[in-house]
Amino acid sequence: MALAQAYTEKYLVRKNQLGASAIEFAIVLPLLMLVLDGVTEFSLLLYDKVILTNAAREAARTGIIIKAPKLTNAEISQVAQDYCRNFLISFGASESTLVTINQTFDPVYQSPLTVSVSFKYKSLLISSIITSIKSPIILTSTVTLLNE
Repeated sequence: MALAQAYTEKYLVRKNQLGASAIEFAIVLPLLMLVLDGVTEFSLLLYDKVILTNAAREAARTGIIIKAPKLTNAEISQVAQDYCRNFLISFGASESTLVTINQTFDPVYQSPLTVSVSFKYKSLLISSIITSIKSPIILTSTVTLLNE
């Protein structure tokens, strides 16, 4: 009899706790999703930064090669913009990148060519949740190479 009563009490306690795991999951799920979104956002931000660095490097490398006539600043800028257009993940942000080129008027051997590429990063979820991030995140990459 005592064994049956202990079993019944144990069964009732377990039955009363059936919804507890669902409530705990409902509490933890938004936090888990926020952490997952943060990891995704940071990964995309780093990916875009790498793409900007590669775009600046490709444009600078294109601009310094020996070629007659040398490429104009507009042509060098177009190389960086094409690279960004093909590989950048923008999520509806303005896909225009700002490319700044600094070189001497008549590039000669061993004169520096500096290419700077900037992009305004648009976040998916974090910036809409956290209102303290009002200013946009601007990613910039600068590469300086010497003319050949």
